[in-house]
Amino acid sequence: MKNKCNINISGIQLTIHTDYEESFVDALADNVTEQLDAILQASPRSSKLDAALLLLLDLTDRNARLEAENGKFKRELETLRLDLEIQRIENEKLTGEDNGQA
Repeated sequence: MKNKCNINISGIQLTIHTDYEESFVDALADNVTEQLDAILQASPRSSKLDAALLLLLDLTDRNARLEAENGKFKRELETLRLDLEIQRIENEKLTGEDNGQA
């Protein structure tokens, strides 16, 4: 069910429809506002649009890095699963479980 949420991001009012609870969306908006305000404070000549684009660029970079790290962990997990399966098969061979000798 879609929730209609009225949010404020750095003084800009938005109405969005989302599956998320309004309190969660409000927390996201507050987080974005804090990050935008930090950029605007560090670069007072920047417009809100400039700050939003810089934040978007930064978040896209973070997301790409996290996706790459996640892919690395998935590959490591698959390697460990294969190693475990190899160990299981070797253990069965040593104990004779594979042909009913156990």
